[in-house]
Amino acid sequence: MRCLSLAENLSNIGAELFFICRKNPGDLREKIIKKGFQFFQLESNQQPSPDRRLFHSNWLTSTQERDARQTVEVIGKINADWLIVDHYAIDYEWEMKVGPAVRNIMVIDDLADRKHYCHVLLDQTPGRNPMHYANLVPDFCTLLLGPEFSLLRPEFASWRPFSMERRANSKFRNLLISMGGIDIENHTGKILHRLSALELPDGFHITVVLGCNAPHIEKVKMIAGSLNCSISILIDIQNMAEIMSNSDVAIGAAGTTSWERCCMGLPTIQFVLAENQQFLAKELVKRRAALIADDLDALQSLLTDAPKWIKKLSVSSARITDGKGANRVRNQLIGDCTTFKLPKFGEVKLVSYTKLSDCEQSFAREMRNHPSIKRWMYSQKKISKTEHRDFLVKLRNNQEKRYFLVKYKNEILGSINFSNIIQNETIDFGLFVNPFKKSKGAGKILEIAGNIYSHTIFGAKKIRLEVLSSNARAIKFYEKSNFFRIGSKNSLGREIYLMEKLINTGAYSDI
Repeated sequence: MRCLSLAENLSNIGAELFFICRKNPGDLREKIIKKGFQFFQLESNQQPSPDRRLFHSNWLTSTQERDARQTVEVIGKINADWLIVDHYAIDYEWEMKVGPAVRNIMVIDDLADRKHYCHVLLDQTPGRNPMHYANLVPDFCTLLLGPEFSLLRPEFASWRPFSMERRANSKFRNLLISMGGIDIENHTGKILHRLSALELPDGFHITVVLGCNAPHIEKVKMIAGSLNCSISILIDIQNMAEIMSNSDVAIGAAGTTSWERCCMGLPTIQFVLAENQQFLAKELVKRRAALIADDLDALQSLLTDAPKWIKKLSVSSARITDGKGANRVRNQLIGDCTTFKLPKFGEVKLVSYTKLSDCEQSFAREMRNHPSIKRWMYSQKKISKTEHRDFLVKLRNNQEKRYFLVKYKNEILGSINFSNIIQNETIDFGLFVNPFKKSKGAGKILEIAGNIYSHTIFGAKKIRLEVLSSNARAIKFYEKSNFFRIGSKNSLGREIYLMEKLINTGAYSDI
């Protein structure tokens, strides 16, 4: 489901998505195809022989070697920029075998219990830090850690304002129970049975959510009939964000649905149903973003005291994630190397500084140190090789800054950079032309490329920049490009103009 959320986000900006899954009971083949994604299915093994080296090895129903070989066969049919791997039974051995067949690998993990060979690793668990993956990923790997990268469908961010406004004066009248789509051990039924012994207030309503493949639906319906309150049993719903936003308290498994509940600011009592949920559950409790019920007796006690804790828990849980993590992951994936077709000019390529060859990195530093460029920078100091290398290292794990070498007609046109990114609102922009080979119209191409990138990747409506008041030539250029002066400031005794431009979003809607 989290891969589907990311895939939908990427498809919105024109990316082509493929899913590779092994045929197993409960797979999401129909849901994936219904969403419009191409699907490649690896057949089940008649006699699976998992490696048993990893704790979850049996989940693969194959050896890593066999699975990697079959996956490479499929990848051979696809010209893929990224392979996104989400499986607890896969580690660096599989990734090293598949790596030569793709340009980049991203791994989604939340266990931090095995080595990986990948360019990006995403772990959306609260409390994760680089030390958890020390010696588990290569030095070139970019780590996306924490719930700010949680992969949620866009409707959760859309429903969040309504949900939070409603909770300002919410009372405990609507309870949501969601123990997973399958709930093979019928935790839902056990919870409902315990609730039947409670004296629930007048007007109390319970909503139960289950998947269509849940084996105990009829048992749940039978138990529901014994409760002294109204109850709705919803099967395979498509509007979970709306349901969560209209619920006062949730009872749920301490799994990936936790991010959805936090985004909605929905106070939750968690049950830890698997070992791999322990770390997340404890971190949410530590941040006062959820509670844990060790058993049904504890659940009963927590529900009785709910009016005392729901408001504080709601505020704390809402701080965990804003629901826009898929945007941030998307920006990381497509931000390294992006190609656009500019109106009137043709194709231009943006290559992240973090993906440059050694020669290109050296050339970027030489451009920055050229007298005609350096004189207009805040710092007149010449950048050393060591300083440039340290800058690149920090840039790899900095989601707030982007630097690109811009290539046009097989030549380096110059450099553009972005910072202070506020998704769907504003972005700060800077550029300089290659001083060693000045091409006619280079500045305009860089400026248009910056506009297109700002709008298509970050949804920016305004683009801002700063320029020295003494740089008359640059100011004239920016004014011709529809930038307006909105203020000024001083730095190191020099006056700096602050300029802003409204992006004509319609001009780039088809790019």
